[in-house]
Amino acid sequence: MADELRLVLLGGFRSGKSNVAHSFLNVKCESDQMTTQCVKMEGNINGRKIILVDTPGWWKCDELCDTTERLKAELVRSTSICPPGPHVFLLVIEVDFDFSEKHRKVAEGHMQFISEDAWDQTIIVFTKLKHLDDKTIEQYVEREGENLNKLTQKCGNRYIGFDTDLDRNGSQAKELFRQIEKLVAENNGRFFKADARRLMDLEIKIKNVEEKATARAHQVLEKRRKLEEIKSDAEAEHDVTPLNIVLLGWVLSGKTLACSVILGADISFDKTVKCVRRCGEVNGRQVTVVDTPSFWKFLPYQLNADSVNIEILKAMDSSPDAILLVIPADTSFLEEQMEVILENIRPLGEKVWRQTMVLFTWGGSLGNKPIEYHIESEGDALVRLVEMCGNRYHVFESMSMSMRDDHTQVNQLLEKIEEMIMECALLESNDEHQGKNKKSQERETPSEWLRVEDVKKLLNEEWERSDAMMKEMLKTMSPQRFVRRGESLDVPLNLSGEVINTELFINKRKLKDALEREWNRREAIDNARIQYKLKCLDASAEMSSCADEEDIKMSCAKVNDWHQRQHLSDYGSVSSYEEHDKTEQDRD
Repeated sequence: MADELRLVLLGGFRSGKSNVAHSFLNVKCESDQMTTQCVKMEGNINGRKIILVDTPGWWKCDELCDTTERLKAELVRSTSICPPGPHVFLLVIEVDFDFSEKHRKVAEGHMQFISEDAWDQTIIVFTKLKHLDDKTIEQYVEREGENLNKLTQKCGNRYIGFDTDLDRNGSQAKELFRQIEKLVAENNGRFFKADARRLMDLEIKIKNVEEKATARAHQVLEKRRKLEEIKSDAEAEHDVTPLNIVLLGWVLSGKTLACSVILGADISFDKTVKCVRRCGEVNGRQVTVVDTPSFWKFLPYQLNADSVNIEILKAMDSSPDAILLVIPADTSFLEEQMEVILENIRPLGEKVWRQTMVLFTWGGSLGNKPIEYHIESEGDALVRLVEMCGNRYHVFESMSMSMRDDHTQVNQLLEKIEEMIMECALLESNDEHQGKNKKSQERETPSEWLRVEDVKKLLNEEWERSDAMMKEMLKTMSPQRFVRRGESLDVPLNLSGEVINTELFINKRKLKDALEREWNRREAIDNARIQYKLKCLDASAEMSSCADEEDIKMSCAKVNDWHQRQHLSDYGSVSSYEEHDKTEQDRD
């Protein structure tokens, strides 16, 4: 048997991976920051040297294609930083949500992205066991049904429960170590050997991305230096003139929260159904930010509610000095997102790109990688979008309430906006930007099409229904209640059209996949809301045994206040819940 045990931790975001790592090795965690890149840790158990690699978590509802290229690279790299390779993969899954077919496919997709052979060396580690109440982990697996059983079977039915809050005497850590040793013995000490060619290709790709990112950063700095040189005294007066900004973006991009960060105002999670004009003073300058209703991320322009398209056009009536196109940095950016953005921007006219800058939100997910690395690693679609905006972009590394006291990232944004205004004034009248040619539409039968107006109605009704269900669930939750999720939105099969017209109808086959992906991030948000509420309820329960009546009232008021602010529909971001109170978060 090997004298050294090498382990790799895998799992979804906020599954408790980092807690498992530190508890298993009995190592104190020095930071509560989320894991954004592979972290190599070492320890000693029963005289055996342990090397453990913690990895960034994937979104539990997002398909592999919606995972950033950065995260995919870290998953592959995890097998190479504990040479010659890991003996065991620990797949971490929390038990406080209903494990659906979607979650199974997401877990399988990310595991198989590493290698199909990884299953023979995988143990599932279930976390957050307090939600099981008096049930055993075996009863939980049996109760969850077919999807979880399929996953455990892929791992040879190897699984264990591990809760760092419940493992007071270290018995769970000992049992996990025993199962790891058993699996290594069954495999005769065999370790996972990564594909050398794949690792070499990854190394070359990373180096290429880093070089392009450095070149882009230098290009932007040189451009800004030249603009600074030609800035006259008269132009400098713009620094004190009122500034009018319009925010555009798809659902759950963090657009409304970005508005609050810019103005240093209280965070609002209300649904933006009409343009919201908010004013404030930033460094002595009057700044107005117009927040607009969001468009869909995966669905075409024609499926926006009519009010969304009308309100976005109304926002342009204010003659904005700058348009910020809000893109979250914690998700992939594919060609389909580029097409959706182009469709939604097109009614504003080609010249709008001269006034547009990309504002990346949730830059904290980048870790120590610069935003240029994210742009280049995501590939051609995002690169083209940034270049259509004249290579103008900015990143909000944090979106938390504490950032209201640190104006650095906002001040830098306003400097870039001022430079964009100057650049726009210097541009020639001809427009060099060209829209992407529309792809020809394949001929299909009428039964394959759905009436756009019917789908639009369905989308808005379903989104409002989800809001109502979540609000009711939050009202009736208790610390002992096990969280169950509802079914995903499906495509009604009785909607059809008689005449094929791509302006009035949408293809049914393509719609189902788009709807599923559109709702994935919404499901992640709902889970985050539930988990936060449970923590608040747990804290209140603990206080009830020792706190006085006034303290209990204050705690309950805090929970109620949180619930009111969390009444969010399609215009927040999943990360807004996770950064609302850092002290309440798991480390990954």
